Parts: sequence; structure tokens; C-alpha cells
Amino acid sequence: MCLDVHWTTLGDHPSLHDSCYEAPLLPNRGGGCPIQPTVGEREEGQSRFPHPLLPLGEEISVVPNRSLDAKLSPVILGVHGGSQCLSCGTGQEPTLKLEPVNIMELYHSAEKSKKFTFYRRDTGLTSSFESAAYPGWFLCTVPEADQPLQITQLPKDTSWDNPIIDFYFQQCD
Repeated sequence: MCLDVHWTTLGDHPSLHDSCYEAPLLPNRGGGCPIQPTVGEREEGQSRFPHPLLPLGEEISVVPNRSLDAKLSPVILGVHGGSQCLSCGTGQEPTLKLEPVNIMELYHSAEKSKKFTFYRRDTGLTSSFESAAYPGWFLCTVPEADQPLQITQLPKDTSWDNPIIDFYFQQCD
């Protein structure tokens, strides 16, 4: 089982999936239904779509956050051509959601981009994504199929048995 997710990074096309090859793509839209690709065996030439707007292989835009320390690899993640970006919100604890903001506006603006920023940490062949606004909170998924992308605090969060925070992040043609 493998979920192919295509990212766009200023002209390059990386791919992202979790280290168990079962990563759901997107979080719940604030208050709406979950947006996630269906994970499962794919036969050649077939795709499974959980939501008509987000088919498997949705392109994700990735740009650096130039206002934060480049040594920490800060990135901003967007979908729908960069018109919506992944955010951790501004509450006491993070709430993962998509917000209708243009990724290039965040790229050029330092003031409001921290809640949209994740520090990419590479370990061998995998990467983890830690929230810049909420240190210690990481993008994650769980081993079960058809679960949305989540955010978790490790190691204190015991609400899931095995959150997966390591993702493969590789260049694609």
C-alpha cells in the first residue's frame, strides 16, 4: 500500500508519504468533513477518490519561510495551487486545518506566516515536520488506513497507540 502525494517546490516535484507508506494527506477542514485520500491497494491505472476536490496525487505547494532560521528548514505547505495552506491555528493548543490564504503571500510576508510553518527535520531517508508556532508538536498519521493527517505532541500524547511522524520526502519527475 502506498500513497503518492505530489508536492511542488518552486519548480521541483517531490513526493511525500509516511514511513509505513500509509499517510493520509490532509487534515479536517475547520468544522467540515475530513478531507483525506483513501489509502489502500491500488491496481494499475486505478485511483480511489474520497473527495471530488482532492484526488489521490493532489499537488501540494512547498515554499520556505524566509523570515525564520534557514538552518531549521522552515517550510509552508499549501494545496489547490497554493490558495489554501496548512495551519496550526492560534489557540492554546494547535488545531490542524486548511486556511484560505495564498502561499506566495505567506512567502513574502513574515508577520502572519509562523502558524503556517513547519520545521522539516531529515533523519536518514525520512523527514518529520514540527510546528514552528507550537514547538514539540509534529504532523503525524496513524497505522490505520483512511485517517486524516493530524498533529501530535510527542512523547506526552498518549491518545494514539502509534503516531507516525516520519515521512518520506523525495524528488519526483
